[in-house]
Amino acid sequence: MAALPTSLKLEVATPKGLMLSIETTSVQAPSVSGEFGVLPGHLPVIAALRCGIISYVENGKTHLAAIDRGFAEAGPDKVVLLTEAFARPEDVNVDEARADLAAAEKLLATLKEDTTTAPYAEALRDQAWAEARLAIAGSGTVH
Repeated sequence: MAALPTSLKLEVATPKGLMLSIETTSVQAPSVSGEFGVLPGHLPVIAALRCGIISYVENGKTHLAAIDRGFAEAGPDKVVLLTEAFARPEDVNVDEARADLAAAEKLLATLKEDTTTAPYAEALRDQAWAEARLAIAGSGTVH
């Protein structure tokens, strides 16, 4: 029986290109069905991603990043996240993220009677993306 891998290759790709390519020992990501984690030796899985925060361990240190919606493919030695957007803490402009959050919340308030429309779903996504960026930037409480 072959030995299990001891690390994972983590790749994050967006429409702008490959944003992250590292060796890691674990990955945790938000899916539309809840959070999921991948360790070396994981069985193959495909999942739809939602906006949120991923965490990964590199050289014994846990890192956080914000991702937008997309898809994940994981297996015994590799995790690939295909997402609309990706941001590390140092990439976050806190003022811009706060403005984006305020705009999304304002739009959601005006659409509260119309929660089944595409504009409402897009405003929810904008809100989640702003909240994820603020959370990784370490700026106060995110609701």
